[in-house]
Amino acid sequence: MLDKKSTAVLALLLDKTENAYKVLTKSQILAELPKKLNIDAQTFANIVTFLTENEYVSVKYQDKEEICIATTIKAQSYLDGEKDLQQKAKISNYQVTFLFVGVFLAAFLGSLIAGLIGKLF
Repeated sequence: MLDKKSTAVLALLLDKTENAYKVLTKSQILAELPKKLNIDAQTFANIVTFLTENEYVSVKYQDKEEICIATTIKAQSYLDGEKDLQQKAKISNYQVTFLFVGVFLAAFLGSLIAGLIGKLF
């Protein structure tokens, strides 16, 4: 699983390249990333290296100012899976209430039965 910075870079690269090799300017990519993530040029280079090693992106060439990069199908399936996980992980208030009531009833009935068995023997 990728961290927030890697996921943000991967999502931006997928949006820009659309699974085909494109020549992008590194300064343009850094400008489009969210400022709150504090991704500088060195961090970006490290993230691209990590994504390349894990086969999320493929890099043809790069220099100080430009990079020729393409995302892979693995990147697209990862980002699609992330959206599904976020939707599945949400618990509604109804589910929390039902869970609390169920646990309370189970504990109450368990202690009641234990008390009855204790009085019988």
